[in-house]
Amino acid sequence: MTLEVWDRPDAQPGAGGDAPGESAEQPGRRWSRWPGGRRRATVVAAATVAFMLIVLGAVALRGRSGADLPLDPGNARPAGSQALARVLEERGLAVDIARGEADLLGLDQPGPDTTVVITQTQALSEETAATALDHARRARRIVLVEPDTFLLQSLGLPVDPAGGAASTRSVRADCVADGIAAADTISSVGSGYTTTDPSADTCFTFERSSALVTVPSRAGTPEVVVLGAGEILSNREITRYDNAGVSVRLLGRGDRLVWYTADPRDVALEDTTPTSEIPRALGPLVFLGLTALLATMLWRGRRFGPLVTEPLPAVVKAIETTQSRGRLYRRAKDTARAGSILRTAARGRLGRYLGLQAGAPARAVAEAVARATGRPPEHVLALLDGPPPATEDALVALATDLSTLEKEVHRP
Repeated sequence: MTLEVWDRPDAQPGAGGDAPGESAEQPGRRWSRWPGGRRRATVVAAATVAFMLIVLGAVALRGRSGADLPLDPGNARPAGSQALARVLEERGLAVDIARGEADLLGLDQPGPDTTVVITQTQALSEETAATALDHARRARRIVLVEPDTFLLQSLGLPVDPAGGAASTRSVRADCVADGIAAADTISSVGSGYTTTDPSADTCFTFERSSALVTVPSRAGTPEVVVLGAGEILSNREITRYDNAGVSVRLLGRGDRLVWYTADPRDVALEDTTPTSEIPRALGPLVFLGLTALLATMLWRGRRFGPLVTEPLPAVVKAIETTQSRGRLYRRAKDTARAGSILRTAARGRLGRYLGLQAGAPARAVAEAVARATGRPPEHVLALLDGPPPATEDALVALATDLSTLEKEVHRP
């Protein structure tokens, strides 16, 4: 006799269907790669991604709006300064906001009753800083918020950064200056400065660096205040210590306040000062990235000649595979391996039918089968996980017993 043995738990002798995943097409049929629908979907998806990147690049080039910039008088977030601007307006001060050089030059030129405060000073170049200073030359006071070395040198101010934060805790003024009392205390300081001008006032000094340096006015220039504690102007810090009083007295002198937020887009392309490098490179870098993306899309998406066709592989029926495997086991007289395959397949089918987890141990399957059939658990366990059959007759008997056991479990 010929004994048919199959490895797959769900394979049955005599099954007339094809193996899972195999096509029922005849061997002569041909098929085409890259059907038109898939190619169109790829092109549409690539075009959508490119459009989104272009929009994001345009947004990046436009920069952030005033509502997002730190220390902007229209920003109501913790880093903004809307609270201070509102307080100054309630005190009768006219607050004019200039976001960028064009807005600044479009305002009336500041007069002797005007204070000009400049935030985002790191965005100024030598040219834009000189333009702002010239526009405000008749103002009463100019307040520079946390300027760097380059800006101080370009404006010719006798002030130098002290190389780090002046303090990480509250600091007393310990000075008497215009708008500052000796007992005033502010919260943590961002930057500290030193000065070589003996006529300059220094306040909020800690470890030989000051958070506020006032350079007196000279012929043709207004008084300049270098403020290293820009955080005291923010909505987050304005209510701490004496931050509110110091800020109002510092910016509220006179009848008008011009709040200038520097914009890096005002830096001309031919301006080679250090602060202009990032604004100059941003546009070309975004354009270069988009160009490279489009080139890659065209390279990967173009069609190289006609579509390629190729024959399908040979189709082998599932029953033929099962019978061939069984003949190999019979020829090799490998009854032990055949018996192990039969038991593994039976345990898998019984476990799934009884709701056990995949790969459940033989003992767990045997106990569940015993409960379903009424057979002794040890008898079931010996059948599902006993010694391998030594002869073909023993293998046939094992196959018959396993088939009978499965029918008992499936019996309603």
